[in-house]
Amino acid sequence: MVLLISIGTVQESKAQLALKSQEIWPSADIYYKINSKFRMYGTIGGTKLEESSYTDGAIGLFVDYFTFPFTHVLRPNHADSLPGKFLWLRGGFQYSATPPSAEDPFKETTIVTEANARFYLPYSFLLTSKNRFDWRLKNGELNSRYRPRLTLEKDLKTEYITFTANGSAEYFINFGNSAVNRFRTQLGVEIRVFKNVNYEVFWNHQFSNLPEIQEVDAFGMTLKVYMDRHTFKNLKLKKGKDKKDKK
Repeated sequence: MVLLISIGTVQESKAQLALKSQEIWPSADIYYKINSKFRMYGTIGGTKLEESSYTDGAIGLFVDYFTFPFTHVLRPNHADSLPGKFLWLRGGFQYSATPPSAEDPFKETTIVTEANARFYLPYSFLLTSKNRFDWRLKNGELNSRYRPRLTLEKDLKTEYITFTANGSAEYFINFGNSAVNRFRTQLGVEIRVFKNVNYEVFWNHQFSNLPEIQEVDAFGMTLKVYMDRHTFKNLKLKKGKDKKDKK
């Protein structure tokens, strides 16, 4: 009996290990500030399995609307990526797909609606509460899900670099099919490379929800570029100056 139990335990452990996936998530984000109320946001990214040829990609375009700019009353002169913004809304479109030659091909169109609130905490911590609803059309089937996420951030600075450490927890609630619900945690660091360019690296862990959802460990990297009308204006002025110098 002891031998049978031991064999069964080993087989179960092997099955669990087989369900674990190692992935890489590269992406690039571009933010364009239109004015104090509106911002455009574009993203492109993908997934690559380390021990497989499987890949997929996604591209999205969104509009952010900022409101209730009264957080300076709670925390004056705070320097962060969205100073003085307590609540912002996001709406947009995202398209995901695999190459035609993939083993498990899919195409997914998603309409995204999102509301985010920010809370300034003691010791210069920033808490962001995200409430996202996805309306998904995947392989001709329409479904929806709710994705609440809590993110805790803190700005840090050394003699050489400025960066933001962050951690988050997110749950995926699929309406009508709880077997595919997911829970993820993430730790990351976002480094300021140039004035308008940041680079983020992070580790994301997805807990298993057997039999549908497997355990996932993912290493991600995101290049973030922030632009506005002043950025393009300065580029034009610089190009004009360079032409004059050449003459």
